[in-house]
Amino acid sequence: MSPVPASNQGSFGGSINALLPNLKFATWKVNGVLRSGENTISFSASDFQNGVLTLEATEGISSGNLAIVGTTTSAYPYTVVVQWTVNGKANDPVTIPVTSFVQRSFSL
Repeated sequence: MSPVPASNQGSFGGSINALLPNLKFATWKVNGVLRSGENTISFSASDFQNGVLTLEATEGISSGNLAIVGTTTSAYPYTVVVQWTVNGKANDPVTIPVTSFVQRSFSL
């Protein structure tokens, strides 16, 4: 994902969760930092580092959900890019322009 630009007057946030093959919730690393004990990871624009937010399950998942929401005014548009990596292979990125309000959900 790409973040809201620093000069933006809008907002951006979301959440992610996933199930393991044994139907337990996945544990996540957010920008390489382990976040154990949280079934769902919430994030905002402040979680981005150098323009990137990396969310990584610590084990192979069987299903996952990502939800994002962004708001802005037409004077401060921005773009969100979501890209999944499955089994070490990056999939085609999804580019979402944000010019007012956007809400998207992704399931894997």
